[in-house]
Amino acid sequence: MAALCTILTAVTHGTVTPPRVAPGPSFWAALFGLALDGSPWQYMLRLRQNGFDEVARVPLGPAGEFYFLMSPQAVKQVCVDDAASFPRRFSVPLFSTLQLDKGIVYEQGARHKRQKRLCIPSFENSASMASFLEAVKEEVVATSADWTARLAAGEPRLDLYREMRRMTLSVVLRVTFGLGGAVKEYARADELSQVIGDYLEAIVATANEVPPLWQVAPRLSRNYVAVTETLLPRLRELVSDVIAQRRSDEGDDGRGSGGVSSDLLSVLVKQPGLSDEDIQYILFDLVIAGSDTTASTLTAAFFLLHEKPHAAALAAARKEAAAVDVGELALDEIRLALPYATAIGRETLRLYPPVPFIGRTSVADARVGAAMVPSGSTMCWSPYYLGREPTSWGSDADKFRPERWVDDPISGGAPSSFCWLPFGAGARGCLGTRLGLTEVVVGVSAFLRNFDFSFEREELKYKYDLTLNLENSCVCTIAHREV
Repeated sequence: MAALCTILTAVTHGTVTPPRVAPGPSFWAALFGLALDGSPWQYMLRLRQNGFDEVARVPLGPAGEFYFLMSPQAVKQVCVDDAASFPRRFSVPLFSTLQLDKGIVYEQGARHKRQKRLCIPSFENSASMASFLEAVKEEVVATSADWTARLAAGEPRLDLYREMRRMTLSVVLRVTFGLGGAVKEYARADELSQVIGDYLEAIVATANEVPPLWQVAPRLSRNYVAVTETLLPRLRELVSDVIAQRRSDEGDDGRGSGGVSSDLLSVLVKQPGLSDEDIQYILFDLVIAGSDTTASTLTAAFFLLHEKPHAAALAAARKEAAAVDVGELALDEIRLALPYATAIGRETLRLYPPVPFIGRTSVADARVGAAMVPSGSTMCWSPYYLGREPTSWGSDADKFRPERWVDDPISGGAPSSFCWLPFGAGARGCLGTRLGLTEVVVGVSAFLRNFDFSFEREELKYKYDLTLNLENSCVCTIAHREV
């Protein structure tokens, strides 16, 4: 109400344009458009072509009204400038049912702020960042060694997506739990990795069920039963064991009498008032956010580079990779020394962001652009739409062209940094933005330096489940390169 009074006062004195009800399609037009385009983010591109350039009110009958943010300026206002009016992240019922909304990604209010405040040091201090980079480099080396052994055994075919998922999960287990790599608990890391992989696959399968049995008849959904009765309990048991062991290692009070570690779990167990359940929810979120998303980005990057129209981009990337040994670089040197690999990472994330569609719920009447939106409204924005919108990116907006980032490393030639938001923005933006892009850059450079790839598939097929998911497999044949 206070926001409305302020706006009305300004209008009376002629300092702003009077607010208006946001324009938008009719219910039937929206229903038809969504069915035709197959997703809200694709439908947003159609709405933009039809002249909706700021905020579009999309009525969906019993589901309610949704406000689609059509401009980077509108997204900035909701996520940053007036974020206090839109603090709640929109969540789907399945997330609540499976308790996926208890962690740092979907938690709300003071609890979310506290969780994020506790995690930030692990993503910013130099020891943690150095440990992360070491983990990435070592897992890339281990993967390369495994591929070399396969080639020596006459086995050049592999599923690149599966390989990248395994590698990125190993990295995130080291960074969050301190498991794997040079750590001695290999058996525990292997089991945790297997259970997490099965858990994620079962959640995705549950979300994709038609009809959604988990809602109408949960006991008939094998995927839902597997998640709730087998995988999630086992995952909790494993993580509880790791937490208990870490508390013991750090001292009975959790304050580090057992030594110093740089992984996130070591930081969290030292925080007073943070329960084991709280720690579990935080770690679950970060494992999901830090493994599958990076694996999809890396796989998509290699596939796109090896398409025929992108031969020049591949040649430039190989030349850079041959000239620079990423294993010798410090964290702050990586993007400066590898501008083309960085451009490849940014361009892949522009076209295929990990999460395509994000919602925020307002807690007060607010004005977004020229539109007035009431309290309780769901504001939706799409990194996918923002990354492909021709007004921002030009006539080749849907083309893979890393050169745009070589020419303009900051914004890729777009008019605003809010045109590229694969990691979100504002207080609810991704904690691991720097880490995620760094892992992609290191992987792209190191693997292009040592291997050739020949893909059996002619088109990159993907879908969005919880996050970006490449459909089926991504089989390729590899060959060793002499540097």
